[in-house]
Amino acid sequence: MVLIIAITAFLLVTVFFVLDTAKDQSTTSELSSFLSPFESETFVRHNYAAPVESVWKEVSNLAGYNYWFPGVARLLPVVETDRYVHKYSFDKFDFSPGSELTVRPRGPFPAGKGMIASAVPNKKLEMVMQFNPLNKEFVRFDLSSHSEGTTLTCTRKSYGPFSFLTVWGFDSKKSKILDNLGFLIPEQELVESALKDSKTAVKDDSDSLFQDKNLMAAYLVNKALDGDDNIIKATQDVYSRGKAKAMLIKINAGKMDRPPMPDPGMQDSTTAAPLAANAPPASQQQSPEDILATVVNQALDGDDGPLNALDNKVIRAKAKALIVKINKGTAERPALPSSVPQQATTNAPPASQQQSPEDILATVVNQALDGDDGPLNALDNKVIRAKAKALIVKINKGTAERPALPSSEPLKKDADQSEESKNTNETEDKDKMIERLVADGVQGKMDEINNLTDKVLRGKIKAAIVKAKRSS
Repeated sequence: MVLIIAITAFLLVTVFFVLDTAKDQSTTSELSSFLSPFESETFVRHNYAAPVESVWKEVSNLAGYNYWFPGVARLLPVVETDRYVHKYSFDKFDFSPGSELTVRPRGPFPAGKGMIASAVPNKKLEMVMQFNPLNKEFVRFDLSSHSEGTTLTCTRKSYGPFSFLTVWGFDSKKSKILDNLGFLIPEQELVESALKDSKTAVKDDSDSLFQDKNLMAAYLVNKALDGDDNIIKATQDVYSRGKAKAMLIKINAGKMDRPPMPDPGMQDSTTAAPLAANAPPASQQQSPEDILATVVNQALDGDDGPLNALDNKVIRAKAKALIVKINKGTAERPALPSSVPQQATTNAPPASQQQSPEDILATVVNQALDGDDGPLNALDNKVIRAKAKALIVKINKGTAERPALPSSEPLKKDADQSEESKNTNETEDKDKMIERLVADGVQGKMDEINNLTDKVLRGKIKAAIVKAKRSS
């Protein structure tokens, strides 16, 4: 019975297919299709005058498939979250093989299931998509880069008695899938020879103007602000290029004034010293580990220009990963290499005042609860700022306790008590002191415990207090 239905449907599809192909077609893509009783396949190839990164950006943007993919009303992520908004956004979606999707098709059919089967950035994307309860399609995008742009290939396959649904409407709508995508990809002229010539010309004219790299950075900034957008990209000196980009970001943000245009005869580094307070001397060459430590510290201090200007993608990726770990508290801030001058940390607090994420959180929460929310709003670390605001809400509701101030920033009113605690630590036997402080903690006297400078000892005492309260 099923076979008779499939054969009848196949004959009907063949008739409609012939009628569909007889219509006038308007497409610039290369097309082909294949149909058999239990298998079908469509093939579309299109060339774009754009880099492969631009094409991949649109292909991997699952939230925008309804704009160009025929038959898709919307793609939704399948994520485990309690927030309603995340069920309709790809912000928390893990774009990797095995991640599931919900396919909402155009038409009367209910939502189907989808899944990412394979994803190689700038190379290929494979997905399984179900547009109706009777048929499931295997969709594959292949990207290849060449001198004239990027070639994108879309292959759609299906198997089973209802596989003919894949080629249904191919010539009228589905064949225009890559044409539709082309409206979202900006075309760019790829003239490599002209770019190479301009780089050579700029190198001959500008790279040798200044021996001092700080003066060279000031020169590049002035040229870029005067309308020469290619001079920074064409400069061979990595340090001057990175410093110039960082200065441009600060100038555009209003945090820095435009530097004076240096005279090609100026070679005194003291003239440009204020422009490069965060940069190492030009004569010093750093190892990859030193570069990593330097750009991480500069980024944590608010200057991410040198990090974004790094040409070494491996070091840049490692630096960004390390910054994320430091912000989460799972890694420690690296020490500045000895080759970096002391000026590199002019914007950073002294080593004795640098705080852990937990101490920063406790400090800004206490300041906000006391009426001073300026330090909280000025935090560059979005993770700590969000945690602090959430903790303040819980404290105001009474579901959380106010955190103790870190020992590095005691309140003025407790200064005398802190000094007395330090003297007690020096004269009192450690075991007796722990017993005394545990007894005080059980009775609710926590001021002296919170003012202890030894964090390990403070943690042991608090753990003992918890055990004593449980046992009683």
